[in-house]
Amino acid sequence: MDIVHVDVHRPQPLALDVLPAAGADCLMSSYCLEGASPDLAAFTRALGNIGRLLRPGGHLLLIGALGMSYYIAAPGLKIPTVPLNEAQVCASLKENGYTLIRLEVYTLPQDMNVKFDDGSGVFFVKAMKK
Repeated sequence: MDIVHVDVHRPQPLALDVLPAAGADCLMSSYCLEGASPDLAAFTRALGNIGRLLRPGGHLLLIGALGMSYYIAAPGLKIPTVPLNEAQVCASLKENGYTLIRLEVYTLPQDMNVKFDDGSGVFFVKAMKK
């Protein structure tokens, strides 16, 4: 197993020899794309870029935050994120040729807000690359 550099903002996010030529069967991103993207347009492009790594019929498992504009990574280190909503996630997937198989949303109860971020919930996506 290797650790490889991925740049979701490049049209070819990985070196060409990292994956089989046909593409990956499955990719998973957990709380990454909204933190790596400065705005919704960049988030949408990043979804398209990683989609190029999937084989046709391959699956994307995506977990992310809803409504979160920042998170506190360490004392004094506030990281900006794209505050997404459910409709934006679905539209970004569709724009990039994914078929949404399942979307689950978990809304955070107020008593779970620990003040490390301003998120309102979490989304879980299973999508297939057309």
